[in-house]
Amino acid sequence: MNLTRIFCTTFIGLTLAMTGCGGSSEKAIQADTAEESADALISFFEKADPEIKKLAKTASDAVEEGKLTLALQSVNQLRAQGAKLTADQFMVVTEAEVNVQNAIREAAESGDKNAQTILNYQSAGRRN
Repeated sequence: MNLTRIFCTTFIGLTLAMTGCGGSSEKAIQADTAEESADALISFFEKADPEIKKLAKTASDAVEEGKLTLALQSVNQLRAQGAKLTADQFMVVTEAEVNVQNAIREAAESGDKNAQTILNYQSAGRRN
């Protein structure tokens, strides 16, 4: 299990413990793939502020179109809006980030040069 997945799982578990395990919180973390996260980004941001809703739609569309770089950028921008997000929205964003990262990793392992470049940049950024 990679460090990001462990961190996100721990964070989500703590958030659930603090907010209770209500129905919508459970649905917020049920996305197992980037495509499922794309759907969650649409449904959980339906009533968000217009600017945040637009970011969620951009991330969702990017996943569906296979534009993983744009999807990751949009998810990161959503996460930066953390103070404006509900707990469920933040969990959806966190789960989406993990799922997009996994999609990038899987694409890189399958020989996708763009995905390999993204991973190389991320690795270089962590070393500096």
